[in-house]
Amino acid sequence: MYLKTLEINGFKSFAKKTKLDFKTKISSIVGPNGSGKSNVAESFRFVLGEQSIKNLRGKKGEDLIFSGKNGRLSRGAVKVVFDNSDKTLNLDYDEVVIERIVYRDGSNEYLINGTKVRAKDVVEILSSANIGSSGHHIISQGEADKILSIPPKERKMVIEEALGLKSYVIKKDEAERKLLKTEENLDEVGVREKINAPRIRFLEKEVAKIEKAKNMKDELSRLYSLFFPNKIKIENKISEFRKEYESRISEQKDLEKKISNKRVELKESRNLNKDDTQRNLGIDKINNERNELENEKHLLQKELFKNELLIEGELRKKNNFEAQRERVEENLRVYNIKLDAISSILHNNWQKWAKEISNSENISEEKKNEWQNKFVSYEELPEELKNNNKEFASEILSFFGINESGSIGQNFDLELVENKKEENKNITRKISDLNDILESLSKKIRILNSNTEDASEVLSQEIEIEILKMEKMLSIISSEVFKINSNISRNEYNLENYKREESFAINIFGHEKIKHFFNNFLINQEEINVSEKITRTRILLEDFGMIDNENVLKEFNELKERQSFIKNEIIDLNKNKEKLNQLISEVASKIEIKFRSGVEKINKEFSEFFSTLFSGGKAEIFLIEIPIKKIDKDSIQEYEIGLDMKVSLPNKKISSLNMLSGGERSLTSIALLFAMSSITPPPFIILDETDAALDEANSKRYGDMVEKLAKHSQLILITHNRETMSRAGILYGVTMGLEGTSKLLSVSFEEAEKVAK
Repeated sequence: MYLKTLEINGFKSFAKKTKLDFKTKISSIVGPNGSGKSNVAESFRFVLGEQSIKNLRGKKGEDLIFSGKNGRLSRGAVKVVFDNSDKTLNLDYDEVVIERIVYRDGSNEYLINGTKVRAKDVVEILSSANIGSSGHHIISQGEADKILSIPPKERKMVIEEALGLKSYVIKKDEAERKLLKTEENLDEVGVREKINAPRIRFLEKEVAKIEKAKNMKDELSRLYSLFFPNKIKIENKISEFRKEYESRISEQKDLEKKISNKRVELKESRNLNKDDTQRNLGIDKINNERNELENEKHLLQKELFKNELLIEGELRKKNNFEAQRERVEENLRVYNIKLDAISSILHNNWQKWAKEISNSENISEEKKNEWQNKFVSYEELPEELKNNNKEFASEILSFFGINESGSIGQNFDLELVENKKEENKNITRKISDLNDILESLSKKIRILNSNTEDASEVLSQEIEIEILKMEKMLSIISSEVFKINSNISRNEYNLENYKREESFAINIFGHEKIKHFFNNFLINQEEINVSEKITRTRILLEDFGMIDNENVLKEFNELKERQSFIKNEIIDLNKNKEKLNQLISEVASKIEIKFRSGVEKINKEFSEFFSTLFSGGKAEIFLIEIPIKKIDKDSIQEYEIGLDMKVSLPNKKISSLNMLSGGERSLTSIALLFAMSSITPPPFIILDETDAALDEANSKRYGDMVEKLAKHSQLILITHNRETMSRAGILYGVTMGLEGTSKLLSVSFEEAEKVAK
């Protein structure tokens, strides 16, 4: 890589486009004071990214733009062209053109091969080639001995840049900035996490309450499935009890009428004589009564038989149910199965079901045909039908008494069986009582037919016995009426509880869900004290709140998701922090190693250059520790590394650099700068009158050193020194006209040599 051309247009004193070609290893720029030749060096600084206007001898951006007697320009620009065929610059171009433009409003524009870029991009690209806007390779007028006067820390930075460590330093500084930003982000994210944490803890408790309330609602739903079907049973019971009550009241009234008639008959029996007509009337009356009782007995026997048939039918249903349940359990394995598995059941038992349906006598032919048409090979079903066959499966399961919960519905009523058995006991007792009365009536007829004198007395006794039996029956019926009435009251009270519970359930679950509760007939429930459990669960549910708080759940889920994102962000930031710390450590280690190695090499070259310039003597640079943080007055906690130097002149004793004369300082600076440049040679070096303080002898030595340095780097020398001019391959002369514009002239080497001599 080498510098090809420099083009200046409107920058400082160069009003018109001025181009400098650097075709030789050493180019020299000469001219009288004030002609603008130092502006060439500053144009290099400018285009290479110098940000300090002060270092460019200005106060603001417009000071860098030409402003002469004949007018002023709106912008100033400098363009530099590099041959990059060896790809020293990390760009895929054989020729790299870097341009910087400054406008009168102070704004700047940077371009690389015509593409706009940032100043940072220019600095980073050039640093990879050990080039910068300042440093050891651009030494402006009066800055030659600056390296001697700057503090050890700044001197260290100059050496680092000279050793090509600037890219590492930039990388380390960038990593440290990122680390600082990462730590700030960590603090910020940590604060957000801490802010969210209490709210999340509170919401977690609320969500736990909501979840508990949901579980309670599910439990309440299950209990209602057990509870509400009994409402229909209670309503049926009340209806049956009321019918039975009306029947018993009717019996009671009839019996009271009969007892009243018997009392009349008793009175008449005491006046009974042996008159055949009167006796025959009494016999006819008794026969009529007996016929009525026989009819009543017949009706009771029919009721008894009917109840026995009903009991037998319910027990048969129960036996059939048990058998059916065993068959369902055996053939279909669906006891306690849920609807989400029905598709699999249909798949595994398709043909069995088809056979079961076709052989069943309890299914109508119309239903058989409807279902069998749906039974095709499961594998042949389209995927959407496989996924949507739950409705058909539910229909099949419902027929076999299987509901969504997997329980099997009952079609018999054991409580009805018990009630009918109890009713039959009463009927049997009544039939027995009627038989006694009928026997008594037969006895009365026999007494009347006996024509004995005491027939009237005997008949009265029999009637009294009948009255006593009827009164006993009346007492029993009255007791039954009371019992039935109590049952009605108790069931009506229970029914009111169901109605109140139903109203509460509607508020929680809605009307549609209530219908499901009423249709969910279950048997074989081992659940006891359902009503008590419902009351307890409802009270707890009221404490938690009956309705799910959607806003709480939404906020909780959003906050939880945000917190999860924050936690992941913290993890990522910590990982990034760890990587940055590792990167900083690695880069710092590389800088340390390369720096110490470079200092040793520079020391060697520095000593040689110094000895050459001073015809003897010694010079060296060395590392020192600079305290930066104190614990107390006597203890220091942290240090930083700086670079100091000392020299020893031949035949002269000095104790510090301040004791050097101006010329000696200049030669010492030149020796160090040349030593730095010889270790890691930059592509080009610009020396702006660094030889101004040299005498003729030292100028010769300086010229020899320049030629030695030119073997590794291009040199652009701004000088008044003839010896220095003589070493150049091309000589550029800078002049300034009356209008204040710098102009450029070039002279070939041969002509330059004549001028120098």
